[in-house]
Amino acid sequence: MKQYLDKVTGYYKDVVNEMKKVSWPSPQETRDLTVVVLTVSGMLAVFTFLVDWVINTIIGKLL
Repeated sequence: MKQYLDKVTGYYKDVVNEMKKVSWPSPQETRDLTVVVLTVSGMLAVFTFLVDWVINTIIGKLL
């Protein structure tokens, strides 16, 4: 049991040490990157819709 507890304690200490090394983004960076992700996702959704619509139109005219 002591060996298990030592492993868990060591793991927790390692996690805490690694989290101290993490470079967290500022709130402004987080907002800016969120806008970028949402914009790119929206553009990809519109592009996918248009490609699907064109393909469906072409197939509809062929059939």
